[in-house]
Amino acid sequence: ISGGADSMALAYAVSRAVGSSKCYALTVDHGFRPESSREAKDVSRLMRHLGITHEIRRLDWDSTGSSKDRITSLPPVQRLEEIARERRYAEIADVCHKHGIGAVLTGHHAGDQAETFLLRLLRQSGVYGMAGMALQTPLTAAAPMEWPNTTTPAVIVRPLLQFKKDALYDICKTQGIRWHEDASNKDSRFRRNQLRQVITARSRDPKSPFNVDSLLRMCDIMQGHREYINQEVGRHLAGSAKFDTSSGTVELVATDDGKGGLPLWAANAAVRERVLAEVMSWVNCKGHPPELAHLQQFSRALDSYYRQPSVAGPVSAAGVT
Repeated sequence: ISGGADSMALAYAVSRAVGSSKCYALTVDHGFRPESSREAKDVSRLMRHLGITHEIRRLDWDSTGSSKDRITSLPPVQRLEEIARERRYAEIADVCHKHGIGAVLTGHHAGDQAETFLLRLLRQSGVYGMAGMALQTPLTAAAPMEWPNTTTPAVIVRPLLQFKKDALYDICKTQGIRWHEDASNKDSRFRRNQLRQVITARSRDPKSPFNVDSLLRMCDIMQGHREYINQEVGRHLAGSAKFDTSSGTVELVATDDGKGGLPLWAANAAVRERVLAEVMSWVNCKGHPPELAHLQQFSRALDSYYRQPSVAGPVSAAGVT
């Protein structure tokens, strides 16, 4: 719970839907702004009013006091949002682990999804990236950590992805719920904020390709492609991959499809890239896949390897991390 209108509307709606006694709210105070500590305490008061247990965790950027016990000097502005997100989700995962929480609900809304689509388009992320945020993902994808064998890792749920920000403001206004506006959301040094300004301006024009509705339609199309690819990847991993947890290695079937070509799991470039992404993420113990450019490099190397009349020796993924 950041204290913004989106997370406050979410807290209200969820507490009314399942009962406040079943909710546990967490505010991660990044400490970037002088007023952030005061706002976090105000969120505590608002959560008490809703009957929701609330915890504040403040990030320390000047010591090794994070939950991951690593050096936390303030990162450069170019990576500030990325590293802050990593540390925020590490705190969330730790809270879930300690309290046996199975689902983390976030206030990501339609505007956030539209911004994510454009961000990933600019990064040339491919179908997977431009499909945007999924309704539900494993928490381990955002915060890799060891979970006890008796505990099922928590999932992240984003129930507001189809709600526009104005609708969330309306919930807060009609229910008399206070919220805070984060001044850093207008800081044009951050690419996401720049895109937010563009989308806000273009959303007044229903014919603009940059309004929220247009961008969400593109996300929906990409999500359909992603769902099909996921099904194919799951099928091929089940039939062609052997995961060895003792050695941390994966063996992929190297025999061809019977027609002198690529193995079945590698026959389609899009599926091949995602199979490699899943395998390499597992081997690297990372919640996120390698960069698309690296995946494509390795994918092309495999394609060339198998199309040679005679092949000898292994294909290496060295340098693809």
